[in-house]
Amino acid sequence: MDKKVYEFIASQTGENIVERKTCQCWEEFAITDKDLEFYEKISPVFDGTKYQIPAPTLCPDCRQQRRLARRNERKLYKRKCDLTGKTIISMYSDDKPYKVYNIKDWWSDKRDAMDYGKNFDFTRPFFVQFDELMRQVPFFSLIQSNCENSDYANDIFESKNCYLSFVIWQWEDCLYTNNWFWSKDCLDGYWLTKTDISYEGIELVECYNLFFSRFCFNCVDSIYLVDCKNVKNSAFCFWLSNKSYYFLNKPLSPQQYEDNVKKINNNKQFKNECIKEFEELLKNYPSTFARINNSENSIWNNISYSKNIFNCYDCHYIRDSKNIYQWWYLSDCMDTTITWSDKECFGIYETLSTAWSNKTQFSATIWDSNNVFYSLYSFNSSDLFGCIWLRNKQYCIFNKQYTKEEYEELVPKIIEHMKSTWERWEFFPVSISPFGYNETIANEYYLLDRESALAKWYKRQDKEYPINVPEWIDLVRAQDLSENISDVDDEILKKAVICEVSGKPFRIVKPELEFYRKHWLPLPRKHPDVRHLERMKLRAPRQLYLRTCDNCDKQVISVYPADSEFKVYCEECYNKEIY
Repeated sequence: MDKKVYEFIASQTGENIVERKTCQCWEEFAITDKDLEFYEKISPVFDGTKYQIPAPTLCPDCRQQRRLARRNERKLYKRKCDLTGKTIISMYSDDKPYKVYNIKDWWSDKRDAMDYGKNFDFTRPFFVQFDELMRQVPFFSLIQSNCENSDYANDIFESKNCYLSFVIWQWEDCLYTNNWFWSKDCLDGYWLTKTDISYEGIELVECYNLFFSRFCFNCVDSIYLVDCKNVKNSAFCFWLSNKSYYFLNKPLSPQQYEDNVKKINNNKQFKNECIKEFEELLKNYPSTFARINNSENSIWNNISYSKNIFNCYDCHYIRDSKNIYQWWYLSDCMDTTITWSDKECFGIYETLSTAWSNKTQFSATIWDSNNVFYSLYSFNSSDLFGCIWLRNKQYCIFNKQYTKEEYEELVPKIIEHMKSTWERWEFFPVSISPFGYNETIANEYYLLDRESALAKWYKRQDKEYPINVPEWIDLVRAQDLSENISDVDDEILKKAVICEVSGKPFRIVKPELEFYRKHWLPLPRKHPDVRHLERMKLRAPRQLYLRTCDNCDKQVISVYPADSEFKVYCEECYNKEIY
């Protein structure tokens, strides 16, 4: 972010900038008095002595990028299980230097990560030793728990019948979806919550039977909606609230509306004309500077039911926090990414994927755990330092058991050693990420070509994994597919479609075909990865800009830069225009 954005945020929040730093990316970023208060508050105490966490050395974006560079959500590979020798689906390709177990055996009691415990060596750097431990302790092939018939899904919990879906909890019968909770019968979606029956949906909450829509709340039986609330039986509409039977933002009788819907389904030219007119209307109609609902003193985008949060994105029920991305229920936290809970968590700093945990720092994938430092994959544990894959443990260092007294005596010595090796109070370095940068979601938000990634010391996955199409599979070009789903028979299940954009083959699976038939949708012509990236582009960028309201010239910060094609109004002007 530009330093003027930092200054504007500080002026709005009442914080005082006490220090300016230059990041390794050469961007200047600010440290405020509230930041220092937070670091003081969360600094751990061992044996009565506080070990102060200093201000970070990287800007918020680079800290976020570093965390995301160790998270692979969507890249899946076939490889051998290192326990059974059987072929499994894994987020770790076979060229990775890690032991990988199938999910069932990993969760079983057949293994104990404490068997890999080791003494800390004070003659060597901490992260060198931690990397060695990563290569010894078995990883599970996919992040899954309590799932059924969802072999091709990752970071998925308490769900069933999900296919090529990622980062979801309590979902059912969903395909090609990413994020979030409690949804059913959805296909090709991103960030759906309590939503049933959706196709090509983005950021939908409590919606039903909604197609080709985004940023909607409690909308039903509609298509092509943008930023609508409590809307029913409408099409090609935006910025509507509590409306029914609208078409291109104009009211119709129920019969007129039904006639238009039938015409859309039967007349491709009419449908394309509606889409074109809809897109032009969106460009000329004012947009709010950010999507913030039922929140107080909050800055960035897609925020709801929150208070006193700054530089936060995709956050709900958060308070008194900063630099948070994709969180539910949180207080007094900073610099953490992708997690969830149904109760308020606190004291979290520089973490990735943390759930139902407190006072956790510089760690990744920590569930139901407290007082965890520099650890990976901790479950129902507490007081861990430098541990991997522990369950129901306490007072452990490098997967070795200690007494409380021994733990509190040894941890401070390791912290001082890390200080001498310039490793203290920083998240895991990118050099020990288990993934290549191009495999991770960091590459979705901070795109880097090969040379740029390597120049920043990120790893790369350069091994080619060709798509082997079996001989019995026929290939069909996307442009040769019928646009009428009634013309498509079950033979398509024995074929592979060549993506019209990437040229990659992809399959149509039976539940997917049934969904298209039920809802009179044409077959897709693009690979699921291409469709995912296109949905991502429809979301606002994770960047803030200082600009002026296009109506009153008031200064605002917005996700849309000044040269954006959209009109952007401040909150007051937007409310006057829309309501």
